Amino acid sequence: MTSRPPKVYPVIHVADIPDVVEDAELAVDRGADGVFLIDHDADDDRLVAAIRAVRAALPQLFLGANVIKRSPTASLEVLHERLPEGIALDALWTDNSGVTPAGVGDEVAGFAAARERLRWTGRHFGGVAFKYQQPVELEALPALGALARGNVDVATTSGPGTGQPIDHTRLLALREGLGEHPLALASGVTPDNVGEVADLVDHILVSTGIASPAGRLDPQRLQALLANVG
Repeated sequence: MTSRPPKVYPVIHVADIPDVVEDAELAVDRGADGVFLIDHDADDDRLVAAIRAVRAALPQLFLGANVIKRSPTASLEVLHERLPEGIALDALWTDNSGVTPAGVGDEVAGFAAARERLRWTGRHFGGVAFKYQQPVELEALPALGALARGNVDVATTSGPGTGQPIDHTRLLALREGLGEHPLALASGVTPDNVGEVADLVDHILVSTGIASPAGRLDPQRLQALLANVG
């Protein structure tokens, strides 16, 4: 169990850059702890353009991104190539940290070497028992959580698919193994159910649960979620 309310980060889908900046500003205005950006078309150049624009508009914002369809190491390389002056991100979110029930993969060491070489000092929100990965049996989750300690900055889990809530028993099992190590939840959170998970996680990444019918950030839904977190 966590002693403080989790930090909440709206996930903004990158399309029109001015819209991305506007949604980031709305998130800050409503009291979010930061935002994550993701481009579901896997347009790396457009994602970097959004990173630049949001960072310029909100220089103090906690800003993260997911370079979709890329490994953690490849994500850093893509960002470094396009941001040679420095990767202006506080966090990198990836779907697979390299920590699985089979053990710690080579990607973990490769990512550690890349972040040192590129002098990136942000936090890795790495997928553990994450959607799109091979499903993990319930009884294996505590050991997986224990393995994630020391191998990923923020273990980031999800329900079985986009917008689908995680089974509470599975979240408890992963939390058991992680102990006090940071845990993020990145799917299925809504203003109505956030109270069910708020005492088990340290960070919440949320998109569908606070989206308008047009797919933009709904400030009223975000405000309701933030009110129910605490």
